[in-house]
Amino acid sequence: MLTVARRIYQAEPPRHQTAPRQYFDLKLLFSARETTVRSRKTTLGERDIIRQLTKKFHQSRRKLPLGFDDDVSAYPLTRVQWLVLKTDSLVGSTDIPPGMTLAEAARKAVVATVSDFAAKGVQPSGLLISLTLRSPVRSSMVDELARGFYGASREYHCDIIGGDTGESTDLVIDCIGFGFAKPSRILRRDNAKPGDIVAVTGNFGTPSAGLRILLSKSRAQSRRFPRLVRSVIHPVARLDVGLKLANSMMVSSSIDSSDGLAWSLHEIARLSRVNLIVERVPVSPGVDIFAEAQGLSPEELALYGGEEYELVVTIPKEKFPAVRRRVHSLIRIGRVEKGRGDVLLDRRGKIREIEPRGWEHMHSSNH
Repeated sequence: MLTVARRIYQAEPPRHQTAPRQYFDLKLLFSARETTVRSRKTTLGERDIIRQLTKKFHQSRRKLPLGFDDDVSAYPLTRVQWLVLKTDSLVGSTDIPPGMTLAEAARKAVVATVSDFAAKGVQPSGLLISLTLRSPVRSSMVDELARGFYGASREYHCDIIGGDTGESTDLVIDCIGFGFAKPSRILRRDNAKPGDIVAVTGNFGTPSAGLRILLSKSRAQSRRFPRLVRSVIHPVARLDVGLKLANSMMVSSSIDSSDGLAWSLHEIARLSRVNLIVERVPVSPGVDIFAEAQGLSPEELALYGGEEYELVVTIPKEKFPAVRRRVHSLIRIGRVEKGRGDVLLDRRGKIREIEPRGWEHMHSSNH
């Protein structure tokens, strides 16, 4: 039987369209590079749009502490306190996969917002939720959404203090979070130094594999790989870990991996103006078995998926053991070297480039 979310948002196309659209953009799947290259020549992707917009924003008289290259914004309230803000949106037809309920979708919207606070080592204090719904709206739908929002707010200790509602042809959830931080405590993504260790807070590839299972609608695979499926339906923001890392005062850079491990590594390398050398790709248990059965590369699933919500960090080499004692889930995957912003894979002395690919809105595939 179809879930509530699928009945509402996948049973029929939006009324203003003449033909059904492809629901749920395949965020974690790959397509031919020729199609991607051709698309990029004619259309703007999310990052192109951001660059074009921020050219205008940079004309503002006030210089923002984190600039526009971060997933959160910081506004100085005083010399010793910043207001940290984050907004994230979820769209029913592109962000709710088969098998996800409305309550789980509401929770996912909060998780996506909280994950960026985790990467900064900042506890979100409150959330504003803007919600647009497709008419007619049933009481059961609202109850399910409210249950997801409320559960997530309790899970991450941040109150929902207000928001807005509206009508649309699709479900849209916009979640705005805010918190407060001391400038000296906030984790940045542009401070990696040569000699640092590159580490992650967990293994990768489970959502990439789990989404394929959900899209295949294979009950047999769902029963065989329940952990992979659950990683898509019930993602987890690493807020507790991010707070520990910030409190250690020993982390040089940090970013969340919601756009994919490879892309996150490239962002640290680009902004820090260093090279990151990956010595091992942290493939999650079970992903290798699934990948072998499907004729896929487990390393591709781990590097170029998305919505993992793990943290990617750099830590001075001499401080890594102390940080590892605080955060037992840390996995060393490489090192930082002098360079121009490249990310390279070192396989027993054989070096190859890790491409800067990951999920990007307005491009309906990885690139």
